[in-house]
Amino acid sequence: MRIAGLRSFSLVDYPGRPSAVVFTSGCNFRCPWCHNWKIAYGEESLDDNMENVKMALREKIRKRVNAICVTGGEPTIHSDLPKFVEFLKSLGYLVKVDTNGSNPNMVKDMLEIANYFAVDIKSRPEKYPLLTGIDINMWEKVEKTVEILREYKVSYELRMTYVPGLSDEKDVDFLSEFSENGENVFLTFAKSTPNFQIDRDIPYIQHLKVDKIKVR
Repeated sequence: MRIAGLRSFSLVDYPGRPSAVVFTSGCNFRCPWCHNWKIAYGEESLDDNMENVKMALREKIRKRVNAICVTGGEPTIHSDLPKFVEFLKSLGYLVKVDTNGSNPNMVKDMLEIANYFAVDIKSRPEKYPLLTGIDINMWEKVEKTVEILREYKVSYELRMTYVPGLSDEKDVDFLSEFSENGENVFLTFAKSTPNFQIDRDIPYIQHLKVDKIKVR
């Protein structure tokens, strides 16, 4: 398990609760607009300080919060993620896992231990290579992940980042059509990074149909 960073307190990463955030290093996608690109590209890692991270989770952080968000990068590229989630659960934390949905088997393995999942829906299926920056279209795996969560009825959310210049209205329409009644579905908007410049950091959204989607 490669840890890229640890945020001791957050009010936005676990629904309805203050939490800490564990960032895993590396990702199997290369989304050109990624705001965590240094972490996703594996350029940041706290491997040498893993015991210090665990100590903070056992002691200092546990005194402040009772929830952890495990994000990345992409957590599910690490084979020992379920074991790490079990470690967090043993400390009494509620655990949320953020994922791009590309590893449905690992998500299935964590259904009994994680409390909440957040799955990124990058675009409509045919545009997945463009938004993920890789040649392989991973939509079928993402769709399988969502099917597993729906079948098991675990707590989860679906979310899309609208990227001006890459995303369009059809992607948002797809997210709305793909989502089911009662699901937590969110739309956020990408901002410029050193690797990807957006003409307007706050895009014009009035034309988007977001009736079933919460904008945040």
